[in-house]
Amino acid sequence: MAPTRYHRFRDGERCDECGARQWYAQDAIRYCRNGHRLEGFAEHEADEDAFGTQGKVTRKKKEPRKKVAVKLTGDLGRELYLEVLQLILLKQVWWLVREKGFPQDFEEIVRALWTLRVSNLPLREIGDKERSRRIGDAESDGYASSATLFSSQSEGLGGESSDLDLSDGTTATWAPDAGRRWKLPKLVDTLALCYLGCVVRRLPATTADFWGWAQRGELDYLAALNDIPHNVRNRLPAEYHRALQVRDHIQPGRLQAAVQKLAISFRANFHTIFPPLNYVPILARFITDLILPIEIYMAVKCIAEILKTSYSYPTGGKRIRTMDNPEVLLISLIVVSAKLLYPLDGIERPPRTEADLRVVKFDWEKWREVMQDDTNETSCNLVRGEEYKVTPEDVLNMDKVKLDDYMDWFEKIWIGDDEPKTAEGIREPFEGQKRLSNPKNQNENPNPDREVGQIRKRYSILNSSMKVVEPTADPEDSAGEKSKERLQDFCPVWRTQDDLPNAAKALYSKAASLAAMPLNTLVRGATQVERQLEVWCNQRVRQTRNKGKGKAVWTGDDSND
Repeated sequence: MAPTRYHRFRDGERCDECGARQWYAQDAIRYCRNGHRLEGFAEHEADEDAFGTQGKVTRKKKEPRKKVAVKLTGDLGRELYLEVLQLILLKQVWWLVREKGFPQDFEEIVRALWTLRVSNLPLREIGDKERSRRIGDAESDGYASSATLFSSQSEGLGGESSDLDLSDGTTATWAPDAGRRWKLPKLVDTLALCYLGCVVRRLPATTADFWGWAQRGELDYLAALNDIPHNVRNRLPAEYHRALQVRDHIQPGRLQAAVQKLAISFRANFHTIFPPLNYVPILARFITDLILPIEIYMAVKCIAEILKTSYSYPTGGKRIRTMDNPEVLLISLIVVSAKLLYPLDGIERPPRTEADLRVVKFDWEKWREVMQDDTNETSCNLVRGEEYKVTPEDVLNMDKVKLDDYMDWFEKIWIGDDEPKTAEGIREPFEGQKRLSNPKNQNENPNPDREVGQIRKRYSILNSSMKVVEPTADPEDSAGEKSKERLQDFCPVWRTQDDLPNAAKALYSKAASLAAMPLNTLVRGATQVERQLEVWCNQRVRQTRNKGKGKAVWTGDDSND
């Protein structure tokens, strides 16, 4: 008979009855050294396949603990939000310098504007050790602290503030109010600061350019939150997550309003006045993009001289009109000039002399056909920047190339890496599927020669449809005096978009789309310009009537010389 083989209990275990520390197995039952039966053990006879596996221990793997970052609150959270905005702004500036060829000093200009924007905020002074620790933690995840890039430190010391207050640019000051609420900038202010840098540098860029770059995903804006490093994003308070989350598109006119509010606030806080727009190349580009005759350029210059406009941003005041925005004014002058030279209401207004610009009749129906052909130019790829317009019905009717483009856009904008399980669940149905078509290169610049060729082709089509109209002199009565002004010489005023006839609506809509502004804004701006012209005409008529009647007319010169 083989001797009994005893085994030791595991550490901390023993027989419950006698306290023995050794046990043995008999008939698949375990007993202690003193013969007491131990519960919870049953030995099974192993088969041939399981030979040599007895005694193998399998341990349950522990799930790795997920490190939960502590959300920053109070002034620390606000300072982190400002650093995130600085990082986004820096990426935008670098893209403009590298991809669009902006001058190297553009970064210095934007940096100075950002420093002024945050100089009134009660930022805390951070010591060298604290700053080094922050930079080290950030660089470990590929994030360089923007405090070392853009100076945003203030002389004031700030304690704990009350709550979130994203600044409205119409406020008189950016300093904290009585409730110690910080007037923080918004995400759209990063684009506005870049644009104001162009105004300072006299670059012929428009808010429509920035709107298009951001909308097409070239300029970091719509998916800016997804590009923020993990360690920074996880420590950012929830309210600032919402502030950095943008919808799938930028509302037309949103950027123009932000720029104007910033310009007014810079004047109110630091007495900073921005130079006027470099409007000449912008005006020429608008006219050629709208395929309008070159005579529009001279008409705009004349009307601008009459209105004594400088294309500068307003500096404040109780009442700011729509036409006070220089870009709104510029596109409104183009529309009004086209309306005066080439009537849009279908009423014939023959010229009076050979020098009248109306001797050339412009065919608006032909213009609409040319512009419609421009709109209907189909491409195998989905139009970049207009993915948000896709409806469920469009998705069902899309071909594979456009559907691939839409899914690429959806993944970039909406599927971040915040929740890996959620992203994996969305991507799971498409695993193993490869894109058959080549994606459109986002950084691919349009061919300027091709664009010039298209513009020349459209101008050639329009020039062939223009006609010369013989001038018609004003009829005179028996007394030799000219008859009353012909009613057809007066242009109608359209105050709402519902009042626009077909040709006018096509022109206004195309111009509003080109300037990235709502149609109602353009209609209101054009109406205000026409009202100013009406006032000037009435003043000129009164001055003409008062000539030679002995009435004193003030000329604006009060000198006694």
